[in-house]
This record gives sequence, structure tokens and C-alpha cells, in this order.
Amino acid sequence: MESHHIRPQDLEWETFHDPHGRPTTPTRVLRTREPFLIEADFPAHFHAGLHWHPHDTIYLITRGEMRIGEEGGFIPGDIRWVKAGHVYGPEQAGEEGVQFHLFSLGGDIGLNWADLYEVPEVLKARLGEFNQVAGRRQIDAMPVVHPNEELPGWEAMPDEGPLIFRIKMSGEARAKGFSPGFDCVWFMRAGAVDVCDGHRIEAGEFFCASENGSYTLEAGPEGADWLVFSSRSSQT
Repeated sequence: MESHHIRPQDLEWETFHDPHGRPTTPTRVLRTREPFLIEADFPAHFHAGLHWHPHDTIYLITRGEMRIGEEGGFIPGDIRWVKAGHVYGPEQAGEEGVQFHLFSLGGDIGLNWADLYEVPEVLKARLGEFNQVAGRRQIDAMPVVHPNEELPGWEAMPDEGPLIFRIKMSGEARAKGFSPGFDCVWFMRAGAVDVCDGHRIEAGEFFCASENGSYTLEAGPEGADWLVFSSRSSQT
């Protein structure tokens, strides 16, 4: 995966297309290759029925609240993950609506209504390999490291979901030769960091880092705190 800086604020909102004419909501398409990324904005009380995705998917809630079936409510600070082919829902936005980022690990972000599309047998078989097909993470409970420290691996994850951890740097701290060792997406939660090729990643922005990349990092005056998501859906 090549390095790529994503500034959501520079992108236009557009209506998510549903070929069946069902109501949809505004989205911003952040990345159109693996891992595929969109930002979605549900108005208050918007309701989406039972559906499934063809690839493992991650939700990062940034504003408001979303309730998902028996899983309950998700608010900022929550990360939700779900395996490909798992039917879930309904999704319903709270009184203030909900805004979130959606990561698709493996291919384009597909929306398959459960009453129209049967889950393929290959995905049903894969779901049977897991004890847990959907889960919740708390951002504040994720492992936190400095770029100069050893990065957490899959064994540090609390469930069968994806590899996610935090990197944190104090104000104006530097790190040379940072290499994650795997393709990943960074989401800047607070502060800012300058990357060696001239990119300044600020709060609310993304950076796609290459498996073989080597990055010099310098935190802004207020430091930097970001999430790292592996672009792979599982360890193997």
C-alpha cells in the first residue's frame, strides 16, 4: 500500500447510491482502494434494516449515537467491528444523528440487504470459524505506545477482531525510522504529526502507511494521539 494522506474536509458529501431505491444518507468517499474508507452522516432517527457486508468492516463513531440491534448503542470513543457475511441490524441513529467512518478490509464497501441477498456459503462457513462475529472496542482501552517502542501484535487484542492500537507522542517529540511492518491506516484523534515526506496529519485526518515505509515523525506543539488500524482483517 502506498502512503496516502486523506483530508476528509477537502472532500464533497454525496448521497450513497442504493440500486433498490431505499433511503440513504450523505457520505464522503475517502479511499477507493483497499482498505476502502467512507464517512457517513445519519440524520436523527435514521433507520437501516437488516443487512451484511461482503468484507470485514470497522465502524469508528465520531459524533452522536447509533444503536445496532441487540448490540446496543455506540457513541464516540467506541469502535465496532463485524465479520463479512454476518447479518445485523437494524441500525438507528439517535436524537442528534450519528457520524462515523467505515473501513472495509478486503474490498469495496458493499451494502447487501438481508431480505434481498443471501449470504454466500463461503462466508457462512468462514463465520463458523469464529467464536465472536461482531464486537466492540473502547478507544481508551486500546494499547498505547510511542513510535520508538515495540508495537502491539495480534496477541494483544482482546477479541477476534482486527489489530488496532494507539500511538501517542508528547509535544514536539521526534521519532526517526518508524516502520510499522504492515500496511495500516492512521486516524489522528488529537494534535498533529509531521511525516517525513511533508505531510502534516491533523486531528480528524487519515494517513495510509506502507508495510515497507520508514517514516520520520515530529509531533506538533500539543503532541499527537492517533489510532492505527491494520489493513488486514485477521492474523493469517
